[in-house]
Amino acid sequence: MAKDKYAPKPLNDIMAGLSGRLSNYAGKSQALDKQQTLLTEFLSPNLADKCRVSNYRDGTLMIEAVSAPIALRLNYLKMDLLSHFRGAGMAELGQIKITANPQSSQRLTQNNASKSANNTTAKKLPMSEQTSDYLTAIAQNAPPSLREKLERLAKHGKK
Repeated sequence: MAKDKYAPKPLNDIMAGLSGRLSNYAGKSQALDKQQTLLTEFLSPNLADKCRVSNYRDGTLMIEAVSAPIALRLNYLKMDLLSHFRGAGMAELGQIKITANPQSSQRLTQNNASKSANNTTAKKLPMSEQTSDYLTAIAQNAPPSLREKLERLAKHGKK
């Protein structure tokens, strides 16, 4: 019998092929997180919010700043940063490259704006009585654990 190439593969077979790459990504992510923590410890909170560690490869640490003036300021601190990272256990660190990336600033600003807009909208909108009635009707046919939660939620609309 011929093997069906369209047959679904077991998840274990798929994960076995990816596990090496996933563990590499996880290790790199943890290393970058540690380096970001070291950067945040060294810089003032205001300056640390405007830059991030973007990569570390072959003894070169890449730091991304949200604007050219921030990148220039970090360049003035480059030798002190290098000493700080080496003192924290990164003896193989040879150089630090600082780049300005305005797109990261735009993404950060858009994400923060949308999150704050969603938070204020959710706080301002009360639940209608009709929604409360719908929740009560759904709760009647729901399992007991879900029924209690739906009924508690429905009480908010009846206030």
